[in-house]
Amino acid sequence: MGTSWPTSLPLLHESAVDFAQSVAAASGERLLIEVVDPSKHGAPAGLLQAVKDGKFEMGHTTAQYYAAAVPAIDFFTAIPFGLTAIENHGWLNEGGGQALFESILAPHNIMPMAAGNTAVQMGGWFAKELKSPEDLKGVRIRIAGFPGKVLARVGAVPVNLPLGQIAQAFADGRIDAADVVGPAIDATLPLAQYAPHYHAPWHEPDVVLHLFIDRTKFLALPAELQHIVRQCAQAAALRSIARAQDRNAVAMRGLQARGIFVKPLPASVRQALKAATAAELAESAKASADAKAVIDSLLAYKDRVAGYALQADDAVFHGR
Repeated sequence: MGTSWPTSLPLLHESAVDFAQSVAAASGERLLIEVVDPSKHGAPAGLLQAVKDGKFEMGHTTAQYYAAAVPAIDFFTAIPFGLTAIENHGWLNEGGGQALFESILAPHNIMPMAAGNTAVQMGGWFAKELKSPEDLKGVRIRIAGFPGKVLARVGAVPVNLPLGQIAQAFADGRIDAADVVGPAIDATLPLAQYAPHYHAPWHEPDVVLHLFIDRTKFLALPAELQHIVRQCAQAAALRSIARAQDRNAVAMRGLQARGIFVKPLPASVRQALKAATAAELAESAKASADAKAVIDSLLAYKDRVAGYALQADDAVFHGR
């Protein structure tokens, strides 16, 4: 199993190892998964093709890295103002998302599964504080997938870089801002010296980490091993949400102790980004029937659960 995650980054690499270890334990070591990180295979964003080519039996990555090859899968990672981690898990398992995911990647001989989640990601690190939508124009920001297209609509310049290359890109003057992940991972990188303005979330209420498995080899497994793989992937996803919530809370206090505070986005910036998100979703839906099916399904599920979240979760949060 090739992974997209440097071993030095917590949460992401841990999810891959968690999954592999769980499969070994649950199967009585009938099925063993070797985890191969990018320092060994050199293609952190090339795992879809690597699995298709037979270099790996599976990859632990995220779908948005491969939107150029299969546009419809972009939306299984995250969309701005979209689903939270638990809502996304609900969409996959209760709202038809998993069946859609599998049908779209079946022609590529890939069996996809969620096997990790970063939970809420911060809005990013910026050299210049965002005070109005105009401040985004010309900003070279490290970001991947659909959120990058949204930022491009308001004048920013998305730069697609692996996580392990962000600090060097700042040092070389190639980027002015970076979406990384969240406090637990961001705190491991020297970002504040280049971009001292840490902005609040907007674009990724969660980011799902995925398995891409050789479909033929997966279906050739005995039924009980297929079930173990699916259940261990789900368990790894749910544990990663819990892990992220705990680690990010601790790391945020550490960042605050260093004088780094999360700055909310002004209402004008949020409204501009919401409008850009709606426009980009509409354009994506027109460009691809598969993308339209995914977008329609995801937004329908959001409509199904968002009202209850406001009545329940928000009420709890405001009561704290």
